[in-house]
Amino acid sequence: MNFKMTPYKLMIALFAIVLLAVPIATAALPKQERSEVENRQLESFPKIINEKKAEKAENLGDYIASVRWDYITTRDKDSWMDDFETYFSDHLAGRESWVKLSNKMTALSGQREINGVYTLDDRMVQVFKEYDADTVDATLAAIDKFAEKFSNVPMYFMLAPTAQEIYSSQIPSYAGYLSEKSFIEDCYGKVNNVSVIDCLSNLSVHNSEYIFYRTDHHWTSLGAYYAYAAAAKSLGYTAYGQSAFNIETASSSFRGTLYSKTLDDSITPDTISYYYLANGEPTVKMTSFDGEKDTVYDSLYVRSYLDVKDKYSSFTGSNAPIVTIETDVDNDKSLLIVKDSYAHSLVPFLSKHYSKITMVDMRYINVGLDHFLDVNDYSQVLLMFNVISFSSDRDIVKLGLTK
Repeated sequence: MNFKMTPYKLMIALFAIVLLAVPIATAALPKQERSEVENRQLESFPKIINEKKAEKAENLGDYIASVRWDYITTRDKDSWMDDFETYFSDHLAGRESWVKLSNKMTALSGQREINGVYTLDDRMVQVFKEYDADTVDATLAAIDKFAEKFSNVPMYFMLAPTAQEIYSSQIPSYAGYLSEKSFIEDCYGKVNNVSVIDCLSNLSVHNSEYIFYRTDHHWTSLGAYYAYAAAAKSLGYTAYGQSAFNIETASSSFRGTLYSKTLDDSITPDTISYYYLANGEPTVKMTSFDGEKDTVYDSLYVRSYLDVKDKYSSFTGSNAPIVTIETDVDNDKSLLIVKDSYAHSLVPFLSKHYSKITMVDMRYINVGLDHFLDVNDYSQVLLMFNVISFSSDRDIVKLGLTK
């Protein structure tokens, strides 16, 4: 009997080869701890924990050789299998290509939102769909209490919109996203002991300009400039005009956090710009404390990050518990900023007006602020967050902690 290869049989054969080859390649290839493209840690091989097993299985072969499956409880099996599925998915051979293909097929089906990212024509937008009102109210109460405790220090509160609000007119109402404008107004109406800063209005006026990255959730340097201009009015000084700055294009190949969620190569990569005063920059000493040691820089721009995927961290470096910036601005004014990462590209503008700025990230601090600094030593305090991070933040309440 002669065997005849048909297109149908060929398709089945290729499919079978893929089904066999992918798991084998996944098991055989070296495992990475982190995906730079997706900007996250990858799942490690799950441990088997029961009375018959206390060793760590490094791979599937070790596990089969050393574990009696019948000794493990049903609950442990289910939990382990869930963890193993995540591990296998994270280390799947050709994972990046598979994820891109899956997301492309989803987009072709007409779905515009993937992994919490809505795609416009040439822009990705982080979506704001829900939040826990009790969490937000607790955060606002903590801010008010903190401001009351240090009532002798002028305090300011600025909530920044994300790209979703700025480009909301381009998103259909049936998408069901929340209004960031309403959220900001509601939050501002619930605090009594701080002065609020409206940066939304200034950003909205300039919504036709490049004020938010296309592939990242942060505002661009230009967006941060417009927020700085709005903040300056409340903080008590005149912002420098745009013509006062020279602008350096530091990178034209930035693909940020939203790209990491979609891996959509069709969106134009972003440009990172640094702003310098044309008549000369203040001298800067920036000290980043990671909880164990200090790292000192002579610039607010950490250029080494331009060589990796996380290029936004070139603004004052990666997230750290405490960052202190000392300048030769001779006015003895100091600013304490309790913030998220939106502040990183804002600080280069604020630094022109202070002899000292300290940035505090409460996500990395589990003791009272007074363990590190005295709030009373500062001329002003700025609490600065973007709407989406603020709406889910459970760390700002730690402002009430003491030593």
